[in-house]
Amino acid sequence: MALEKETEEKIFTAAQEVFQKKGFDGARMQEIADEAEINKSMLHYYYRSKDKLFMAVFQAGVKKILPKLLGVLGSDKTLEEKVVQIVDFYYYIFKVNPYLPAFVIHEMNMHPERFRDFIISSQIQIPQKFKEQVEQEVADGRIMEIKPEQFLINIVSMCMMPVIAKTMVQVIFSFDEREYKEFLKERKALIPELIMKGVKP
Repeated sequence: MALEKETEEKIFTAAQEVFQKKGFDGARMQEIADEAEINKSMLHYYYRSKDKLFMAVFQAGVKKILPKLLGVLGSDKTLEEKVVQIVDFYYYIFKVNPYLPAFVIHEMNMHPERFRDFIISSQIQIPQKFKEQVEQEVADGRIMEIKPEQFLINIVSMCMMPVIAKTMVQVIFSFDEREYKEFLKERKALIPELIMKGVKP
């Protein structure tokens, strides 16, 4: 049983690597088997089809992001503290999983029905507490009039864009890998300040 579990984990890790780099259409089961250092028949023994294996990887990728994000939004922290925590989380998750954001967005756009069904079945929703918190900040005059959805998208898009468009960022600014990572580190400190100053009344 321990060996089976270890083999299954090797397959899943290999599938994450291949799918996140090449997407569903570009990935091949033989390539995943080679990455996991097993034969293709063993791969099919654990995962009957490419589609099932992909869905397991895709859902695991989404679950790395959304539950943590929703947990922060639904917490009792101040709005500014939430912004900092969200930015810190995105910086960490993208540093550990550099192909994850582009993978999720690409597959979400290629197969929107899969993503929609997964979100609905998982009952994933933006916490009401966050919406009410933003609305209260507006009502109290502490921030400009802005909808909670717009406020959240500002944070997420500012975090994700340089990661999804990594090649473009590196080419335009002539960044090597070290300079690119330093650029992301600078943005991690900069984004919360830009967000909060940007909504000052």
